Amino acid sequence: MPEGWFFSEEDIANVAAYVRSLGKVPSDPLPGDPARGAAVYGKSGCAGCHIVAGAGSGFGPDLSEVGDRRSAAYLRRTVLKPSASLPEGFLFVKVVTATGQTIEGIRANEDTFSIQIKDASGRFHSLRKQELKDLQKLRGQSPMPAYEGALDAVAIDDLVAYLAAQRAQE
Repeated sequence: MPEGWFFSEEDIANVAAYVRSLGKVPSDPLPGDPARGAAVYGKSGCAGCHIVAGAGSGFGPDLSEVGDRRSAAYLRRTVLKPSASLPEGFLFVKVVTATGQTIEGIRANEDTFSIQIKDASGRFHSLRKQELKDLQKLRGQSPMPAYEGALDAVAIDDLVAYLAAQRAQE
């Protein structure tokens, strides 16, 4: 690819828009109803961990534009069995501090000497590993409950339709 020093501001904006469009998943007709899915999302307590359009808590991923990035099949799999669709680099951890405090959360950062954890309330904990009684890396686990069997097929269809409808405003 040639160097971009000769691109105008408009050319750069057009290239950036094109590259961003490459990751967008086309919307497909789905059997569920997004409006009923919003109610399922609300009744199931999803906003306790996720954000949609600025509302909710940021423990789990922001779902505001998830329909642009994930297919309906991926969303369905994740709702039914969240631990089967963990993102690369995701790690759920549980630590016991020197004072006996137990902290569970998502690893935000880690190096040889320390670990930073985001707990369910959205608080970050920066801990020195040498001061921990226990550090468990719960690989393959997710704090999100599996909804397989907890919601009926219609509710799952509706929830997936609602999530798939979460797209960037053009």
